[in-house]
Amino acid sequence: MARPKKQAEGQTASASATTGKAAASATSTSTTSTTATPTPTKSPSSASSSSKSSGGNGSKSSNSKSRKANAIDTLRTVVPSIFQESQKTSANHRKNAIMLRKIQEQCAEIAADKGEEAFNKEFIRNLNVVLAIKKKEPAADRVIQFVSSFILCTREKDMEAEQANEDEEGAEGISSRFVEYLMHHLLKGVRVKEKQVRLRSCQLIALSTNSLGAMDDDLYTQLKESLLERVRDKEAAVRVQAVFALSKLQGGDEEEEGEAAPTVQDEDNVVMKLVDLMQHDPSADVRRSALFNIEQTKVTLPFILERARDTDAYNRRSVFSKPMEELSDFRVLSIGDRERLLRYGLSDRDEGVKKACTKMLATKWIQQADDNLLEFLERLDVMSSNVADDMLKAFFDFRADIVGGLSFNDVFWVNLTVESAFLVRAYAEFCRSKDDDIQFEKAVPEVTRHAFYIQKYSNAMQEADENDRPEAEFIVTQLLMIAKLLDYADENGRRKMFNLLREMLMLDDIPDKHLDCIVETMGKISLNEKDFTRIVIEIISDIRAGIDEQEFLRNPENSDDDDDSPDDTMDLTGIPRKRKRSIVDKTPSRRSSIVADDIGQSTTEVDAMLIRLRCLTITKFMLERSTEPLKENSYMYGLLNELVIPALSRQEEVMQELGLHCLGLICVLDQNLAQNNIELFLTCVFAENASDQLQVLSLKIVFDLILTFGLTAMSSQITEERIIQDFNKILDSDKPIMQAIVVEGIAKLMLTKLLKSPQILRKMIILYFNPETVDNNLLRQCLNYFLQVYFHSSHENQVTLSEIFVPIMIQLIQMQLDAKGDMPTPAIMAQQLLEWCEPRRVLGAEKEGAAADSNIDFGLQANIAIEVVKVMFTESNAIRKHLPIILYKARVDSDAGEIRLKKLTLLVGNLKAKRPFVEPMSKKYLLSVEKNILKMFEDAPDALDDAELNKLVELTEEISFVVNYEPPEDPVETAPATPVGKTRKPRAVKDKTNAQLAKLMQEVDAILESSESEQDDDEGSDDDEDDD
Repeated sequence: MARPKKQAEGQTASASATTGKAAASATSTSTTSTTATPTPTKSPSSASSSSKSSGGNGSKSSNSKSRKANAIDTLRTVVPSIFQESQKTSANHRKNAIMLRKIQEQCAEIAADKGEEAFNKEFIRNLNVVLAIKKKEPAADRVIQFVSSFILCTREKDMEAEQANEDEEGAEGISSRFVEYLMHHLLKGVRVKEKQVRLRSCQLIALSTNSLGAMDDDLYTQLKESLLERVRDKEAAVRVQAVFALSKLQGGDEEEEGEAAPTVQDEDNVVMKLVDLMQHDPSADVRRSALFNIEQTKVTLPFILERARDTDAYNRRSVFSKPMEELSDFRVLSIGDRERLLRYGLSDRDEGVKKACTKMLATKWIQQADDNLLEFLERLDVMSSNVADDMLKAFFDFRADIVGGLSFNDVFWVNLTVESAFLVRAYAEFCRSKDDDIQFEKAVPEVTRHAFYIQKYSNAMQEADENDRPEAEFIVTQLLMIAKLLDYADENGRRKMFNLLREMLMLDDIPDKHLDCIVETMGKISLNEKDFTRIVIEIISDIRAGIDEQEFLRNPENSDDDDDSPDDTMDLTGIPRKRKRSIVDKTPSRRSSIVADDIGQSTTEVDAMLIRLRCLTITKFMLERSTEPLKENSYMYGLLNELVIPALSRQEEVMQELGLHCLGLICVLDQNLAQNNIELFLTCVFAENASDQLQVLSLKIVFDLILTFGLTAMSSQITEERIIQDFNKILDSDKPIMQAIVVEGIAKLMLTKLLKSPQILRKMIILYFNPETVDNNLLRQCLNYFLQVYFHSSHENQVTLSEIFVPIMIQLIQMQLDAKGDMPTPAIMAQQLLEWCEPRRVLGAEKEGAAADSNIDFGLQANIAIEVVKVMFTESNAIRKHLPIILYKARVDSDAGEIRLKKLTLLVGNLKAKRPFVEPMSKKYLLSVEKNILKMFEDAPDALDDAELNKLVELTEEISFVVNYEPPEDPVETAPATPVGKTRKPRAVKDKTNAQLAKLMQEVDAILESSESEQDDDEGSDDDEDDD
């Protein structure tokens, strides 16, 4: 049995149409050359029969038969005329398609199969002219569209005939046979050598497939195989049209029952092939074509969302402007997918992508929520969302009409929900950011009433059960965030809010997020920073006082012993108390640490630890907002001795981390304290029993202290060499997070000129190219920005790089040989280093006279070239074969100066004589460098003046290097064998070269001795004159 016919589905793909002058004339000429203007003519037989006929009906019948008989004879004139008219404008396509359909019917009626064959051949003959025309020719594109319109017209006529007479199948046979004939012809075109024919064939198949009714099994299979082959075409334009055409076949591979779902590796499946092209095709146009035409299903939606991170900005923008806007309901996406999609769009670096994402959510998605902001927020799950704030801000910016119409009455404030609290807080922050005080005052109540609302929902939070507690805490958090924005000019409102916040800090179980907001609001309410510190310390003392009093009542005999240990006074014993504990804003590390460390302890001891944690957390939030020096704020000393330092001696990791964090914040306020504790922080970085969080925190504190007070100030207790040595150890660490943090810290120190170490700089460059750091995105991104800014901001930094360039390249080449292809080639790495070392890229170097004003050496890379040539004498063949291309890429021009050019000439000439290269490419690069240098020299004068003799003295170092050089004994590294037909005398050449160099050295020594004797004579004559 034959397979059932497959219905071709898909959206209409419009062919690109752009203006083209030359191609339009070419199309017109090609078509006209084979056609003539159609003129109605009569044959002699028909004319005589018409004159003899006396009956009207007989005359009309004979005329009709005559026209039908002439239809085949006039095909070569009428069909080209229709094609000629169709290329002028698309407005007459429908009319011409109907006319061409009538001609087709007449041919089929007169000669049956032969008439159809004649029509098909003439149609294809005219179509072939268009297939060879180049891309983006409007006239050719209009002809292609006309062919699609004709196929659609024939299909409509078939459907009308079927409805008029179901038993008549003649019309349907004409259309089906024509389409099959056309498709078989186009399938031949997709395999030809000419890319334009392949392009037009795929384009016509894509447009014609929309007009097809049903397709038999053989034609479908051939079409699918051909298009699957064309999507791998080397021309991107052909692949684009092939994807258009292939997308019309989606749905043809219906999954049979019991079969597994298709995967990306299933290349025979059309949908999965489009997914593969959308992900991996190198052309942005092909990926965009697949993105626009692929079906949106549960299988394909995740891959469509991936294109929001496409490398092409237009493709990223297209995700939001087409596929996502066409979603009937964005709830088909999971909450995680919605969150990820909005984060990609709103944080994109391209403004067009941001606008497209904003337009999508502010027009299409909000309409799907019945233009209800609260309903829209419910579908985004704002409690766990990280992008909801940015989303609402972008929404308010785009929909100014909605912003002006928002109002929040008393009923709204009394019945707050998670979404409504989030909405009013985001709106309040938006009004403050726009300095719109009028709208802010309309939206937010006065301070006293707002304090009442905070108290109301705080009480509800304390009474809520475990399931409702997270939502209650979230509402209170939003209200506290609004409190930070209020104006506290009203004394009564300020006092009311202060008392309320003080009471909330005394609560047993308060989330860390609430503590942060409360402390920040109290800082705004306070008169100044000293008053703020005093108030917070008093609250901390009150929190500890309740514990101390309870401890005294239960163990009065131990009260005297507790005075000596401030940490012991916080331990509680006796009857345990029940406390409500928050399940929000408690980090897993803290909760797990407490549970793990306190197994076997009483509930009262756990409660005491929670109180210590609350006190330390409040202290941390207070210190983060303190800027006054420690000497001017005496309240801090008691807090340091009674709370922070005892926390460091605790066994619990969470206590140690909080205590260390607070100690670091206090050290930032006092230089002496920082100098005394810098060694402690460095010790924690390398402590074997310390957790990763503690090591990371300690390292951050070290960099903060150095950035605040400077490396010299921090080296009073420990040497600067010790600090740099510790940095080197961390750079070699096997922990990626530690490497990333130390690289970021060193980058800050170097950019602020607090640290200058060629050794560390060399190691950071090695890390940038090291394949082991390829997955460390934090490190790679930091180095990618830092290295470019560091070297292009100061020529002095480029000089430092030029001094360590050769050792870096030698090490990189050795690493590349060991990595076996996992690293870039030495030429690419050298090109990057040379680009960093380009003096013309330094900031301000493009100005006129920059070299004189800022002492920029534009011939700096000549120094690198000299060192590279020197290394060619000594390194092994495995390494030195990569050096000539590096020498070739170095910029050596007239800015290098005559001395450096002569040094290069001397070194390159002796390199060719003493240790020549074997590889042809190395010889080629070396010869090119030598020729380039020699072009810069003019004809030398006959005699040398004093200035030129002094220049000769500067070549002493290079001459000594060449004279003292001894060729390696390894036979593998000796000079290559002499070609057949040539004779060489290496030893004689070397002896002659050494003799010339020795003679040159003697001349230099003589010059130096004569100059010294002249100086002595001058000094003696001066002494004689003084004696006279």
